[in-house]
Amino acid sequence: MLDQLSAFIARHRRPLEEALAEYLPVTSLRAASRLNKALDYALFPGGKRLRPMLTLLGAQAAGGAPLESLRAACAIEYVHTSSIILDDLPAMDDADLRRGRAALHLAFGEDLATLAALALLNQAYALLARAASAGGAPDAAGRLVAEAASCIGANGMIGGQVSDLECDGSRDDLNALETRSLKTAALMRLTLSAGALACGASEEDSKALACFGESLGTAYQIQDDLLDRLGDVSLTGKTPGQDARHLRSTFVAELGIEGAHDFSVSLVERGKAAILDRFGETREALLLNSSADFIMGEAGRWRLVPERAGAAK
Repeated sequence: MLDQLSAFIARHRRPLEEALAEYLPVTSLRAASRLNKALDYALFPGGKRLRPMLTLLGAQAAGGAPLESLRAACAIEYVHTSSIILDDLPAMDDADLRRGRAALHLAFGEDLATLAALALLNQAYALLARAASAGGAPDAAGRLVAEAASCIGANGMIGGQVSDLECDGSRDDLNALETRSLKTAALMRLTLSAGALACGASEEDSKALACFGESLGTAYQIQDDLLDRLGDVSLTGKTPGQDARHLRSTFVAELGIEGAHDFSVSLVERGKAAILDRFGETREALLLNSSADFIMGEAGRWRLVPERAGAAK
């Protein structure tokens, strides 16, 4: 199925890139033209665009057409980019690298980086509302925007980011760590369900996709923690060791390297089971589960540095 997944990504990559450029919230104000340069720097060239591709796959699994969900997919990429811009700021992770080059705040200043993040987030809400109307499900607009607000808000990404800042090693329990992982899991929940909701998916379909997203998001966060501990900049494109530098507790510190990895695998299997239970062994369901295997394989690049992993056990 990985070949079919690669073919799906290749088929939709160009339309997605074109849509990302088309819907970019550029300003027509001459005095604010640097905002456009900052937005372009933040979005292009992008990574593998796995999150928006998952949005398209989720829409297809629920009976929608992927290309009709491009607005929702762009909204997800804008939310993701907004979150990493803010995450890199000195008041947050204080990171200097992102995707192998200077973080946005270093290239354009903290003030413009913050405003660029807000512009992307604002545009994401507008696109989600338009996606529901364009998908032939205008009544779903309110439901989709409400779900986005919940996933992004105080009990979602934002709450998870606060917990991340507060997770200083004095709260080494799994409940606190799972709250911290919301900054990744809540976005992945929205990633999987946004396209489906825009197409008017049933509550049962949306719940299965949301469960898959939450499980995959938490597992990805664990693997990201492992990469932060054991990887290097050539693997991640960003500065490693951030958790240790900020004295943050992680699943790795709580469970150990192998324990954290095994827990992430169990989470992915739970999410994959939810997809198969709801959609059966359809092509779309198998593609979604294959995407989880691919993402976890990518996130597991810390295993490419066995000498560091061995030393850290």
